[in-house]
Amino acid sequence: MGQAAKTVHDEQRTLDERVDSLLAAHNGDALAVIETLLMAADSRAERMSYGFVRGRLPDQQ
Repeated sequence: MGQAAKTVHDEQRTLDERVDSLLAAHNGDALAVIETLLMAADSRAERMSYGFVRGRLPDQQ
């Protein structure tokens, strides 16, 4: 395998470690992990988006 395949494997290993860490932090409860990630994504979107994405304009916060 070439360099690209090695990079993909390294990136996958890094992602796997992050997932394992999240699962460990939530005592293996995958639903709790998903809920936490969704809440974090919603919070970030709430802080960043305006207009059509959230149905309001910046002056209508």
